[in-house]
Amino acid sequence: MDEEEFVRGLQQADEETWRRFVERFVPRMLAYALRHVKSRATAEDIAEDTISRVVSSIKSFTYQGIPLDVWVYKIERNALSDYYRQQTGYSMLPFQEFMDVHSTGLLKDPYELAEAADTKALVDEAIDRLEEPRRSVVRMRLLEHRSVREVSFLLDLSESNVKVLLFRALTEVKTMIARKMGEPDDI
Repeated sequence: MDEEEFVRGLQQADEETWRRFVERFVPRMLAYALRHVKSRATAEDIAEDTISRVVSSIKSFTYQGIPLDVWVYKIERNALSDYYRQQTGYSMLPFQEFMDVHSTGLLKDPYELAEAADTKALVDEAIDRLEEPRRSVVRMRLLEHRSVREVSFLLDLSESNVKVLLFRALTEVKTMIARKMGEPDDI
């Protein structure tokens, strides 16, 4: 079953298609929500809210070649945004917890591990200091490995704007790190 048929099955309330939807998307929804909230119960609530929003709006979804998971991701991102708006004073997890913690496990030497942790902390801090939407563009492109087209769709920006924002954000990160390390900006 291709993506378009899958969407049609959801729109026609086909039980088997919805079962496959839940199997395919709920683990991703939970994983994504857990990267942004500390409590599993809260992550489950956000995933449940996302499913509810998908169910109520799937009939109006028009397949245009953009993968369904991008549309679902955008819905979940909006659910998270709504959650944070309701929570006054509740902050998101630090960016460091958002990054893949397994990457440093490949290094054997404790000095390399320490150096990698220091470098990662510098990068985390620099990215956290970026203004929106630059921060989101960096996260989506480099950490979530989303295409320029997907980021464009998710953030309601043109593809060329996404590329410009990414370039400027990475230049800004590089400059912040160079200053922090006491090196010239033209590294």
